Amino acid sequence: MWSVYATDTLELAPKLRLTWSGRFDSTTVRSHDDVTPSGSGSLSGTHHYSRFNPAVGLTYNPSHTFGVYVAYDEGSRAPSAVEIGCSDPADPCRLPNALAGDPPLRQVITRTVEAGLRGRAFGRLDWRIGGFRAENDDDIMFVADDVSGFGYFKNFGKTRRQGIELGLDAQLGRVTLGASYAFLDATYRSQEVVGGSGNSANDIGPGFDGVITVKPGDHIPLIPRHVFKASARWDVTDRFSLDADLLAVSGVYARGNEDNLHQPDGVFYLGSGKTNAYAVANLGAEYRPTRKVKLFLQVNNLFDTHYATAAQLGSTGFTATGAFIARPFSGPVIGGERPVRGATFYAPGSPRIFWGGVKYAF
Repeated sequence: MWSVYATDTLELAPKLRLTWSGRFDSTTVRSHDDVTPSGSGSLSGTHHYSRFNPAVGLTYNPSHTFGVYVAYDEGSRAPSAVEIGCSDPADPCRLPNALAGDPPLRQVITRTVEAGLRGRAFGRLDWRIGGFRAENDDDIMFVADDVSGFGYFKNFGKTRRQGIELGLDAQLGRVTLGASYAFLDATYRSQEVVGGSGNSANDIGPGFDGVITVKPGDHIPLIPRHVFKASARWDVTDRFSLDADLLAVSGVYARGNEDNLHQPDGVFYLGSGKTNAYAVANLGAEYRPTRKVKLFLQVNNLFDTHYATAAQLGSTGFTATGAFIARPFSGPVIGGERPVRGATFYAPGSPRIFWGGVKYAF
């Protein structure tokens, strides 16, 4: 991969500036198949992607305590080797261990517009508010195939991420405070059919791995809509300081719940298909006996909060009480298979952690 980048800032009028930039990216994805170096089914291939991505921004600062900005930029992402290696509808795969020689995908193009205000109040309070919208064209998604459990990557259409960001920072003597909030609305903007393993809304019925339909407006899994951060630092003396921070995040839809319609019934489906909101607090202390030496102590997840950062729907052989029964249901039989139980699998967050150490600057 190689890139060429250029930028410049022009003063259109007093306190009004225009910044422009451009970046040309050239990416080559090469794969070599040692088992089948060439011919039908070989993974060997060379795929080239290139694009010029422009950006332009305008800022107006009528005073040193107030400013306005607006910007537009474009970006691109080349498909990965794994995505290219599983992109043929005629030869689907079960990720991540079954790839095939497949046609190339188009690169993902992102177009972003943002605007906002920022300033300073009372000589010590910095504030900012901004809004943004990012549209992805030719986004890449792993879609379902007619063969149960198999699928392939494809350029399926559009996704959108839009929202607002708020921020405050203040210096009050020896105390530094900060807070930020982000609202993010991440949705699909095109319709697609994806695998529905563990999803109660699948097209076959309870306990079977059918497919689900993603519609424009459905929320993208694993992306929280609300994120709040706060921090504080107190320089007790010139050598000793305390700091604390808080992270609060709303729940997210599980992967596999792309249609946002999963509903647990306590029989065929366990788990809600999404995570719960959580808040985690951290605390630290630092002592600087000399200019080059720092002693520190840190506690993460101070209150030992139990939380999950991600989730995924899937099949399980365990019951709600923890017993293992691979095929707990007697019928019906579809495609030679009996129904299985679905569950929401969670990625647990880190428990409370203590550590300390010494830093020395040479």
